[in-house]
Amino acid sequence: MNAPVKNSYFQKFELIKTSLTDFRIETLTGKIELAQNEIIVVSPFQNEQNAQEHNMIFAGYGLEDDSKNGYSSYKSIDVKNKIAVIMVGTPKGKESLIPSEEARKSLYLEMTFKGKIAKAKGAKGAIFVTNKPNYTLFNQMYGHYFKDPKWSVPSKNKKTPQSDFFIALSTNKKLPNFLGYTNKKWKKAFKKWTKKGKPILETKAKVFSKMKIEKVETENVLGFLEGTDKKDELIVITAHYDHIGIIDGKIYNGADDDGSGTTAVLELAEAFSIAKKEGNPSRRSILFMLVTGEEKGLLGSSYYSDNPVFPLKNTVSNLNIDMIGRMDKDHKDDPNYVYIIGSTMLSTQLHNLSESTAKMYAPNVKLDYTYNDKDDPNRFYYRSDHYNFAKHGIPVIFYFNGVHADYHKHTDEVDKIHFGKMQEITRLVFATAWNLVNVEKRIENDK
Repeated sequence: MNAPVKNSYFQKFELIKTSLTDFRIETLTGKIELAQNEIIVVSPFQNEQNAQEHNMIFAGYGLEDDSKNGYSSYKSIDVKNKIAVIMVGTPKGKESLIPSEEARKSLYLEMTFKGKIAKAKGAKGAIFVTNKPNYTLFNQMYGHYFKDPKWSVPSKNKKTPQSDFFIALSTNKKLPNFLGYTNKKWKKAFKKWTKKGKPILETKAKVFSKMKIEKVETENVLGFLEGTDKKDELIVITAHYDHIGIIDGKIYNGADDDGSGTTAVLELAEAFSIAKKEGNPSRRSILFMLVTGEEKGLLGSSYYSDNPVFPLKNTVSNLNIDMIGRMDKDHKDDPNYVYIIGSTMLSTQLHNLSESTAKMYAPNVKLDYTYNDKDDPNRFYYRSDHYNFAKHGIPVIFYFNGVHADYHKHTDEVDKIHFGKMQEITRLVFATAWNLVNVEKRIENDK
């Protein structure tokens, strides 16, 4: 096993860590302020030295029907260059205005959907207001994802990307005062708005938005096994070694996500090395790579695919292993399965090779294609490191056991791993990789 990066097993690089240190909104009518602890910022805003003053206007439910006489929250208001204050939910009988069932069930997807409408209308930002139970539940489940620092790979133009539009979520307990109303007057104004679509008072607001930007060193870990007569071509086998860290004093070890994958890659590297020592080398080369920053946005694999150690044109395929040691709710009592994602997306040959290999070498493992769809609402095809190879046209397979009750929780621990399942899937990946590196003609992207 060779060290492929200047005699090192580490591909070192920098990440940009952006922390939102201050985000407050203060109305100039009534001096009501939404402080950081009362607001969840779903997407960051520009980094400003001084507070920016904006007009702020009530935009009802923030929905619009494209038909000629359809419903529109924007019919009698202009939100261009203003902050739109939008209520969560839909007017009675207008649920279909949010076309996706997933978005109707997900507060995050609903805000994203309505936020796109507001941005298309020219708004500078959107504050979504909801009742306290909704806000509290959302904050408990997802608040830390939005409040945690954001990570990115530095772009070539060296500028830190900044948004000209923000989405924030808050409770509606201050809404009337926030817009310059007493509770009594608000009820009357809201009734008028509901019946006649009359604009509700527009007010001015200051947005305080400050960020701390730092550079952080990290690395991918690479091991290279050189092939024989086709050594200039290679396959890449990946898993990610990071998880989500320490939250509220609890360590999130991520035994399945992705301790199971990193263990499999190490076992595969050992197996192929032993095969070579015993006189059975692979024809093509293999890069075994453990990547960093997957949980922060597929950062390690993104960096590699933009700065490859070996030319991407010589990279035949990527086999990515991310969670193979547990069962999901649809396979509670049956460990003999694995979700296959991506095999059909770019290469018919890869899919056929995967199928025939499984029949011969892993007949007890069912290949489940439930999530093998670019339009799958879970978007698993886009959510692990294989995608950074697929976006460059390199055929991929993502091996996955599905989401379970301990997904992204501190309870994802090693005592819950099904080692027999891991072993079977790792053998399947080995056999698939073996065929890929030894087949006479490399598989092609025919999609």
